[in-house]
Amino acid sequence: MKNYCLKPDFPSLRLLSRSSTKSFKINHSIIDQPNSLHTINKKNLSIITSDELKNEINQQWFEQDYWMNQGRLLGANSGRGSTWVIKSEWGKWVLRHYFRGGFYAKLNRDRYFWTGLKNTRAFKEYQLLTELQNLNLPSPKPVAAMVVKKGLSYRNDLIMEHVQHKMTFAQGLRNEQISNEQISHEHQSDKKSALPIDTWQRIGRTIAQFHHNGIYHSDLNAHNILLNGEQVFLIDFDKGKIRTPKPHWQQDNMSRLKRSIEKISNSSCDTQLSQQWQSLLDGYHA
Repeated sequence: MKNYCLKPDFPSLRLLSRSSTKSFKINHSIIDQPNSLHTINKKNLSIITSDELKNEINQQWFEQDYWMNQGRLLGANSGRGSTWVIKSEWGKWVLRHYFRGGFYAKLNRDRYFWTGLKNTRAFKEYQLLTELQNLNLPSPKPVAAMVVKKGLSYRNDLIMEHVQHKMTFAQGLRNEQISNEQISHEHQSDKKSALPIDTWQRIGRTIAQFHHNGIYHSDLNAHNILLNGEQVFLIDFDKGKIRTPKPHWQQDNMSRLKRSIEKISNSSCDTQLSQQWQSLLDGYHA
């Protein structure tokens, strides 16, 4: 049986036609659509939200203690401990405070260099999530963002609707790995997939929908893919961008996902995993 070993080479994704590309550029110019968001400015604080919530929102919404004191803090999501699930009057939300990662986190936990409100992490992600909703792409709906400026730096937070899901793609991979590790080497043929082949194909098709619309996900990994029955969602669009669809960044996205799957599964040349990865690619190129 041929072993694909999760090869990183992908056929080029079909690009948008020239006429579609022109429409693509117009549809994604959110900054030129003043009615798409409402900005509240108060001293060094800015809050971005929809017209629907502009008279309801306040700074306390972005404070963990505010929800905890009301018994509405439901728990934390995985990550750096900066994401909380909260129960609001409008439904279940996710509150995220932006923390730095990598080397810069040792120097500065949560402050970023100020170059204008439209360049802040929270503002840009709010904009992108808004456009994803306009495109009917499976992703979180933004609720509000807050940016607090101090001197030449700023801190920021984002609230979005909670995406109902049964598990992350990463959890599904881990469940599969644990199940297969319990099978003896003498019974390798008895290995079973915790994630059906059609789930892998749906993941591929979902990613292709984003790529067809020029949506670049800066951290496409198995933790940022949510599974809920036959539904697949992508989350965490911090540093995401809207780009002209081109093979090089689309393939970079897929290579990053491939490395994530290999790391979680602790394998890159397992026959079963290779077949599953090929199913994901089949869905992607369907």
